[in-house]
Amino acid sequence: MSAPTVIFQVTAIGTSPRALATTVRSVLYWVRNTPKLRFRYLVWLLIEPDGYATDPDLYEGLRTEGVTVTVIPRAYRTKLGTSGKARALQFASEERIRLRLSDPLIWVYHQDEETCVGQDTLEGISDFVARGDRLVGTGVILYPLDWAGSPSHVQELTRSYDDFRVLDSMTAAGNPTSGFHGSHFLTRADVEDSIGWDARGYVPGEDLLFEIRVRREFGSVFGLLKGFAYEKGAFSMRDQLRQRRRWVHGVLHALRRSDEVPLRRKATLAYSALSWFSALPSVAVLVASVAFHYGPLLIVTGVFTGFIWTSMVFAYVEGYRLHRRYLYHPASWPRLALHGVLGALVDVLAPWYALVTRPSKGDFIPKDRPAEIPHPRPVGPTVPV
Repeated sequence: MSAPTVIFQVTAIGTSPRALATTVRSVLYWVRNTPKLRFRYLVWLLIEPDGYATDPDLYEGLRTEGVTVTVIPRAYRTKLGTSGKARALQFASEERIRLRLSDPLIWVYHQDEETCVGQDTLEGISDFVARGDRLVGTGVILYPLDWAGSPSHVQELTRSYDDFRVLDSMTAAGNPTSGFHGSHFLTRADVEDSIGWDARGYVPGEDLLFEIRVRREFGSVFGLLKGFAYEKGAFSMRDQLRQRRRWVHGVLHALRRSDEVPLRRKATLAYSALSWFSALPSVAVLVASVAFHYGPLLIVTGVFTGFIWTSMVFAYVEGYRLHRRYLYHPASWPRLALHGVLGALVDVLAPWYALVTRPSKGDFIPKDRPAEIPHPRPVGPTVPV
């Protein structure tokens, strides 16, 4: 029997060329330095024309290193006229079909522009495709790359801890808490290509819509992907706010516009959205009860806020434990606590900011390290550029 093939597919605008180069080189390095992998591989990089124009020499250099670099034609249109990242993903799907790379022995590992892999990632992928008993796999993402200990970076610690909830939900029937991933997920090519990414208009949450479609057509086919992926957080609280705005609009889009989302799933999405929106009023009530010395209100709200704050602190602590061995400059506990509060406040404001501002295709934030952040010593999965 032929060995399966894994296409490592990086789909991005392309305006963060250094981050993209690090990502694809992490794949090239570790597939050549990880023994006993049970798959063949291809590395695809799909970018927009404006992204390619930012550094054509770099992208052509990646081509000579063995990466299939594809610039998505400006004139390309999907049947339903989708835009944004979904357009690029649909183009890749149609390209696989054209090249006859869409069958049960072909798998696609989806990466964002900063989704680096390590030896553990590749061993997890190898194990997943060798077993082949699940059609989609997803795992835990860490955020140690270009770590600066900023409020936005500290906030990402909680996302890694929350991945345990996401994975538990995704692998359960019906996805009861609406977990999903837009990167570090693996899917069989024929499954992805039969589902497609096409939709009417701009879809800010294309990954959410894809997960819903797969579950509708194939049922509970999601499994755990061993190993971490390694990404980076927003470099500023402004970028963090813009990133979260896109996520909120993705959920709101699924609730308001998509007739593909079943009623039961809309209910869980609505509950998740309501929980996020309630964070700001909860903080406001807590502050007001202290400021106006309204003790009874503080006692009542304390029943809930005590549990919420305890859960948040636990998420920071456990998230930091997951990251600690990958961080070149671990922060002090007082600084972590302060920046954790600031980062959390940005997330508290994000849904309301999204509610009063329109979704923007520019909410894909820059991932190239700013000049003022020194380059960390290569640790764990990263490969020097």
